[in-house]
Amino acid sequence: MILQIVTFVVVMLSLTIYYLRHIKQPKAAILYNSLMGVCIIVGILTIAKVHIPSTTIIARTLFEPLGKIILQQ
Repeated sequence: MILQIVTFVVVMLSLTIYYLRHIKQPKAAILYNSLMGVCIIVGILTIAKVHIPSTTIIARTLFEPLGKIILQQ
């Protein structure tokens, strides 16, 4: 299981770095980075078979301020 988690993290980080090189806007890069960070954490917990009760509350508290900032501009 440790090998699966390490492989998952290495692949996801390499894809994230590859796609970040092609993003020209800094705000989009920050948003993409935060989304990939959340995806990596959730993926690790899923591989480790940890029960995650509800991700909607976590996602709402994380992305609601970001959405408000984006809509104000």
